[in-house]
Amino acid sequence: MASNQPRPTKAERREAARAKARALREEQERRERRARITRRSFLGVGGLAVAGTVAAVVIAGRDEEALGGKIVTDLASGDGIPATIRADGSLVFGSDLQPGTTTDGAQNLHIYFDYSCHHCANFEELHKTEIETLLGDGTINLVLHTSRSLGNSWSDMVCNAMGVVLDQEPTSAFAFHHAVMTRFSEIYARGDFSAINAESVTQAATEAGVGDAVVEQIASAITANTYGAWLDLCDKTFAEAAITGTPTVALGSEKLELTDIATETGITDRIRGGSGSSAQ
Repeated sequence: MASNQPRPTKAERREAARAKARALREEQERRERRARITRRSFLGVGGLAVAGTVAAVVIAGRDEEALGGKIVTDLASGDGIPATIRADGSLVFGSDLQPGTTTDGAQNLHIYFDYSCHHCANFEELHKTEIETLLGDGTINLVLHTSRSLGNSWSDMVCNAMGVVLDQEPTSAFAFHHAVMTRFSEIYARGDFSAINAESVTQAATEAGVGDAVVEQIASAITANTYGAWLDLCDKTFAEAAITGTPTVALGSEKLELTDIATETGITDRIRGGSGSSAQ
């Protein structure tokens, strides 16, 4: 039997098609939001397990040889990469706390992190004094592997700023690293994400003792993404190591479980009680 319902007009059919497209797009966005929340929650479980100080490390299907181990000896080169950065994008500190230096015979402590990861900031706060002591007495070399795995603009800004400090005032690099980690921890604790901006980075530089002339260069480098090539190199290293959680920590080539070192002397205790090889 023929329907008495009038056929939709062309305009009505167009509107119906738009509505369907909107619904599909919104559903896709909901799925992506759920996926992001799931990933972030998964990364946060470890932090909750140890009173919020560290994150769980999730390593899936990575090549064990790609994580930690010996320090890369070759330097990276080219525009947009600080002079002291190694070929894998890492930044190394020896006993004198100067970037690019190493201590012969020391064990290598590798930390894979993101400047916009609050779990990484918590880890830094917990182990800062301990790591400085271990560096100062020649027990470890500190090998920092940064990334922008969380996709936050803070990481880009900080790495551009660090590039300037490394090239212009390297003696302040270690202090600046601590200062920006502390600043992000404060921002996260307040929930004031409007403070994720270049001004916060330059303030942290000033607090770390970076000279005014270099601080001015930092602001320009952030705007121009001067050290974007360094960030790209770090992204490649993270992808090759298949690191899916930060912080990830290795003593030599041995990945450390964060729950096992979740005290102010946890790394020291592991070194004294473990069998890590100084060759690694």
